[in-house]
Amino acid sequence: MNAFLMRPLLWSAIAASNTASGFAAANLAPAPVPRMGRVWRSEAGSATRSITIDLGSDQPVDTIALFGIGDGNGAPSGSWNWSVDLATTAQGAFTGAFWAGSVETLLAGSVLPVSGRGKALWMAPAGVPAAARHVRLNFSVLGTAALQIALVAVGQRFQPARNYAYGAAFGVRDLGVIDYSPRGVVLRRPGAKLRGMGLTFQALRREEVEDSLQRLFETVGNTEPVVLVSHPAAHPQRQNRMGIGHLTGNLGTIHRVPGAYQAEVNFVAVD
Repeated sequence: MNAFLMRPLLWSAIAASNTASGFAAANLAPAPVPRMGRVWRSEAGSATRSITIDLGSDQPVDTIALFGIGDGNGAPSGSWNWSVDLATTAQGAFTGAFWAGSVETLLAGSVLPVSGRGKALWMAPAGVPAAARHVRLNFSVLGTAALQIALVAVGQRFQPARNYAYGAAFGVRDLGVIDYSPRGVVLRRPGAKLRGMGLTFQALRREEVEDSLQRLFETVGNTEPVVLVSHPAAHPQRQNRMGIGHLTGNLGTIHRVPGAYQAEVNFVAVD
């Protein structure tokens, strides 16, 4: 399954079935700046919780990604489940008929990131409506956990028909500083370690560039958040193959050979 990029949609409203004091659902917004330090948290004591998002109008939705999942500030459980419901403007905010998704395991893979905070990924199966305004995330089998989530990204992914080329790069950007005093004493200022990915798509089709990727570049630039998933297929390591952050460097495409365009995507994750 090929890598994809997604620009999170802005929403007009969000509500949670339950919220602990000081951890508002509004903190889940991934834009304009994705902040992992501001989270939504439910109160402990119920096995089910839900979050409902109003996108303001019918929008194409085929992907949802969650970041910073935990039991309070602790690690999430691999036994937690979730499902997704979608409704159009005409259907209303789940007051009438709506599309109801199947129940799935919440965490995107069994191997947690180094941070200990989990991630979830939903990709629309066949038969999902082409557009929706209302998105409901249903969480279950929580036990008595205080469910905590940092960011919710909802949108439509750009996933090319031909995957990135070999030579992909995966690394870390250390924001800390090591220096030395005139006497040779180590001066250390620790900082966050941000994961990075560098992917080269060498065989993009003209319509993929003109209809989707170039428009994405022109919209997000280097300052708007994007979700990048390098290997979306189910795998124990899938949580470590996805991130939310920003594209870096010059953004564009090259008409490399007849019938194929090339784009280089450099990405730094903030999750």
